Amino acid sequence: MASLRDYSLRHMNATFAPSSAPRLFNGDRSTELGYEVYGQYYEYQWRLFSGHNTTTCRPTQNPENTFRLVHHLHNGKAREELKELLKSTISSATDEECERSMDLAARLLTMLWIGVPKDQVMARRCLRWEQGTIRDFVSDFFKEAPKLSYERVRLPKSFNAWSISKIAGINISFTDNLADHLLLTDDDSTLLIFHHVSFLECHLQPNSTIVTPLYPAGLIHETLSTIALLFPQSEFALATRRSRSRQKSWWLRNVRLAHEQSGQHPTALDPRLALCGTLQAHDRQIERFHFWRDRLVILKQTYDDATPSSLKQWWHDRRNGVQWYTFWVAVLVLLTTTVLSLLQTVAAFLQVYQAYVTTAEVRGAVCPQGKSA
Repeated sequence: MASLRDYSLRHMNATFAPSSAPRLFNGDRSTELGYEVYGQYYEYQWRLFSGHNTTTCRPTQNPENTFRLVHHLHNGKAREELKELLKSTISSATDEECERSMDLAARLLTMLWIGVPKDQVMARRCLRWEQGTIRDFVSDFFKEAPKLSYERVRLPKSFNAWSISKIAGINISFTDNLADHLLLTDDDSTLLIFHHVSFLECHLQPNSTIVTPLYPAGLIHETLSTIALLFPQSEFALATRRSRSRQKSWWLRNVRLAHEQSGQHPTALDPRLALCGTLQAHDRQIERFHFWRDRLVILKQTYDDATPSSLKQWWHDRRNGVQWYTFWVAVLVLLTTTVLSLLQTVAAFLQVYQAYVTTAEVRGAVCPQGKSA
């Protein structure tokens, strides 16, 4: 039997292989796409749902069954039809096993946390797909129009993942769940970012065998734009020579290493995370975003409201140039005053000491030791 990695590659090639449009979001050739990180996600989800013994979820014990389910999902079969298909294929399968098998297939196809695996810790972040086609479910989930006011929201070039972390003090964390993209958690102290750029690029590429796209029109393009906003290629790519850009690229390198060494994430970071191009000024206008606008508005407000809590954050915080210069001039004046005061104190001490020594020498000369009165 083929390995899970073989099935993940087969899944990507059969479902998302582009038939034209040889260029990626940033202009690179589509031949540069890799499926290694998605393969890790595929294996993790399959093991999560299949369990650790042969009686946990029999329909998913054979990866071929899962591959066929994903294919049927992508071709528009409804959940009810899939359940009947599973029952006819594996007559002894229970309703619970069939439900779990369909949830697994949906997760592999959409990278949305659909269904609740056994012993799932964060069940509140899982989505419930109970009927209809997966395409209709995804469309309904993302169809809600933005509600928050955005007239005063600006997304300057300086607004990126590095400044969010270094200036606002918000932790950057990465997720495999597209539904959690740009979500602030832990009392607005952690930002979740969907990092699977290669997966998004595959959905962006046209495929002649697919009549109707899986995601709503514009969603994939906008998601890649938000990643380009947070990780502009001109600032985070390792090839750049500018000192501030090198600082950001090294920061991302350290973030990548910490992500992979933590042991808390099922996949490595997608190597194309910082290869989504760089947004121009007109592309950074908040009104150009629809699906992720509300989350961008909340993120930007949280970022603007954050105040530095350390000298290091004050040094990096140049959102208000006048305030930044005023603060550091005050610090410089304080340091200068402190140093001058210290020097004056030392000088006064030396003067007192010199006067004492001189007085002692004079007394010694007037009254030599050993001379009787």
